[in-house]
Amino acid sequence: MNWKEVSVLTEGVCVEAIAGIFHHLGSGGVIIEDPQAARKYVKKEPWDAKAVSQDFLKHQFIVVRGYFPMERQVMDELKLGLATVESNFGIKCRVYVDEVKDEDWESSWKKYYHTFKVGERLVIKPSWEEYQALENEIIIEIDPGMAFGTGIHASTRFCLVFAEEYIKGGEQVIDAGCGSGILSIAAAKLGASSVEAMDIDEVAVRVARENIALNKLEDIIRVRAANVAEEMADMTAQVIMANITAEVVERLIPIAAEILPRGGYFFGSGIVDSRWPGVEKQLKNCGFIMDQILTDTDWVGVAAIKSD
Repeated sequence: MNWKEVSVLTEGVCVEAIAGIFHHLGSGGVIIEDPQAARKYVKKEPWDAKAVSQDFLKHQFIVVRGYFPMERQVMDELKLGLATVESNFGIKCRVYVDEVKDEDWESSWKKYYHTFKVGERLVIKPSWEEYQALENEIIIEIDPGMAFGTGIHASTRFCLVFAEEYIKGGEQVIDAGCGSGILSIAAAKLGASSVEAMDIDEVAVRVARENIALNKLEDIIRVRAANVAEEMADMTAQVIMANITAEVVERLIPIAAEILPRGGYFFGSGIVDSRWPGVEKQLKNCGFIMDQILTDTDWVGVAAIKSD
């Protein structure tokens, strides 16, 4: 299968809005190449000079890439969304379209994606690598395909750390915007009694089902294509994980406040730091207490407890 790669060159202030447009259109994966964040990271942390090219570090524009099946006609709707972004933020966006083959995508992942550890116990292992688990380690096998959620990005790592810390066993969990299914799998392996995983993207749902089967968790995790905001209101959970965008996280918070019991947890991630004040205000207004906040470069993740 071939994919339509749509790249938008823009400025940092509107990155999340553009990523939100791609997600709304049902993009099978969104990539953000941010040289501004990379420059900040290089200044603060020890780094491998081969890991980030000097050419990339010199770039001024951020690139947001979305992927769609070739037959999908998305350009008209995308341009309408970008026109609104340009008007609201006072910036200009440039759009480029290319074609990517499935095998190119897969070989790219296999070249750069390797086994790594998150938190104290969770080990994220690509399906094509061998790894011998150490005592107390929990192995999550993932073949990300075209779906978001490899564990590498800060937003996914935040939720994995929260899941490891707060899920003790027996919880009903909702994974709102499940992507590759990595958070659902982590929750199930940490002891959740059931996980309802949802994503608006059919590609993500297919990939999540494959990963859930790879980890032999079909009896615990149910995954389906759905509008999370519409479906969640009629559900029950003690933990809700929302690794999407700040805009969607804000929309889900009042619904989470209605269905979570006192002491229930809401994990919010995928939040650009400039949007964090709005998310924080929404959480407080809806009766949540911030229990833990994680940050990495321009990203924020929060674990909040329902207080009443």
